[in-house]
Amino acid sequence: MKIKSWIEAARLRTLPLSVSGIIVGCGMAFADNSFNGLLLALLLATTILLQVLGNFANDLGDFQHGTDNDSRVGPKRTLQGGGLTVGEMKRGIVIMIVLSLVVGITMLCVSFGISIGFWVFVAIGLAAIVAAIRYTMGRNPFGYRGLGDLMVLIFFGFATVTGSYFIMTHHVTIDSILMGTAIGFMSVGVLNVNNLRDCESDRESGKVTIVVKLGIRFGQIYHFVLCLSAIVLIAVTLVIEKRAVGMLWLLLPTILLIMHSLRVLRASDVKTLDPELKKLSLTTLLMSVLYVVAIIWR
Repeated sequence: MKIKSWIEAARLRTLPLSVSGIIVGCGMAFADNSFNGLLLALLLATTILLQVLGNFANDLGDFQHGTDNDSRVGPKRTLQGGGLTVGEMKRGIVIMIVLSLVVGITMLCVSFGISIGFWVFVAIGLAAIVAAIRYTMGRNPFGYRGLGDLMVLIFFGFATVTGSYFIMTHHVTIDSILMGTAIGFMSVGVLNVNNLRDCESDRESGKVTIVVKLGIRFGQIYHFVLCLSAIVLIAVTLVIEKRAVGMLWLLLPTILLIMHSLRVLRASDVKTLDPELKKLSLTTLLMSVLYVVAIIWR
């Protein structure tokens, strides 16, 4: 049985990121009296399926490009370790694409029926699938050209937060955009820690990330700015929503986020940063949950 290998390939520690955005977007819809429990379930399922699809494709793409090698610092990937074959991973990717489409289209039918909104979001969903695959797969993937950060901001920030809010309410607000940016910045931070950790092996294999382009020290400062910007955006959103007192709910995740960003900023050896990936991912989830508590607490 290869259940353990498939679980490892799914990279469960990355799933809180995509779930965080859905929690925030749907929580904002709940605060605006536009919540739908069925849509929440379908949004979560679609997002998780797309995340797993991206992780499978990333495993395959990095393996085919030789990025997952013995000099890589993080946990050994599934194909690299021999847990799955290339053929099995390709079949897994196809299954995830089909499941994502079925669940995603069901979600859009529930929200929009067959309307202009339905077709617009079908196009966005197809773009998300293409982005998940093209991140590391194929010739000249955008994850190898320093574009990974932008894609994460778009799909883990705006698509999950602003998109889920729109699917629930059929309109967009400035605070949904601000929170999409904030969650997006924290998600980019997770990618940036990964790129800091793997900077040396990425450079050797020809994977050009922002850290490879501009250097480790820039990457550390960039990470601190991402985390600080997320905190500021969340605070501004709470002020706009007249929930300034709700900032007390976010005190713990804010402290955790500051401590994390300082550890990354001060790290003398970026190869030791792997534990910070999980910490930032879980902090993002905690921040999202407590943000929702802050805006619905009366």
